[in-house]
Amino acid sequence: MRKNSIIVGILAMSVLSAGFGFAANETVTVTGEVIDSACYIKMGAKGTDHAKCALGCAKAGIPLALLTDDGMVVWVASDKDMESANGVLEPYVAKRVTVEGTWFEKGGTKLLAISKVTPASSE
Repeated sequence: MRKNSIIVGILAMSVLSAGFGFAANETVTVTGEVIDSACYIKMGAKGTDHAKCALGCAKAGIPLALLTDDGMVVWVASDKDMESANGVLEPYVAKRVTVEGTWFEKGGTKLLAISKVTPASSE
């Protein structure tokens, strides 16, 4: 099961990473809901009704990601070596956040290295 989840995450990163209008190594701010990537991609699960499952998936190693208002999945990492983005994002599962970070790109896949996370302001 864990192997399948990792494969799903890798495939999803490759497929969903296209389409962001940011250049590699550009510092950006992105706002979205913290989701667990596997449940969102497999069955569209998100929001507060899915928070408990998403937190469990994150603790099991499923990558957390951001879902922007326009439906794009943003793949994230910590900007610190040997630190998981899950640890940074777990307190915000199923909540909207604004993250600051730097885009990195390799082989067509984009990744946002998070330097700061704050709750998104209510609009």
